[in-house]
Amino acid sequence: MPKTAPVEDYHFRRQGRSPALVLALAAWLAALAGLYFYAQATPWLIALLFLPVIPGLFDLVKNPGSGLDVTAEQIVWFTGGERTDLPLSRIAQLRLDTRLDLSIRATLILTTGNKLRLPQPVVPPVAELTHALDQRGIAHERHHFSLF
Repeated sequence: MPKTAPVEDYHFRRQGRSPALVLALAAWLAALAGLYFYAQATPWLIALLFLPVIPGLFDLVKNPGSGLDVTAEQIVWFTGGERTDLPLSRIAQLRLDTRLDLSIRATLILTTGNKLRLPQPVVPPVAELTHALDQRGIAHERHHFSLF
């Protein structure tokens, strides 16, 4: 019986500070400045429209890390100050939902029937994640453009 080579661990990392975040914040703040100076919007409206910028500024300053590791025995993910470990033997399958905004929602369905959603910052590119799970014999299914 031929022996198979051991499967390498899969590691994914992401930082909160990214060029896309900087561009989005700059565009939003430029739009607010345009509203204030050129459209003469009231300060309370500018303050209200500034509120969505606060989480982005927080991520830009703090630069929180997030990641996902798939080893031979377990899957581990962390984001901010939270860390979760789950043995692979408890996972029945992974459900990947593509939402209307083209983001991916990943849900682990456990052998008990319970569902455990992966936080958005730890979800790697789908092809990489499904390849890592295929190597470990964990089923996965894709659902495109589901609303719920």
